[in-house]
Amino acid sequence: MRRKWTKEEIKDYRELHGSLFYFNTEDSNFFIPKAYGYGWTMNWANPISWLIVALIIIMIVVRKVL
Repeated sequence: MRRKWTKEEIKDYRELHGSLFYFNTEDSNFFIPKAYGYGWTMNWANPISWLIVALIIIMIVVRKVL
């Protein structure tokens, strides 16, 4: 079951998996606090992340064509 994870759970997940991208299928959060520094990153296991990236790419391609 997907649920929103707490900051502590996200930190523990990152320490255990230690990957460059946050990809957690059990976490329903879209934006995740960055591991280092300030800011936010996306949970790449969330389909909305892929949709946003696809829309940005489509907008760039359409702008170049027109």
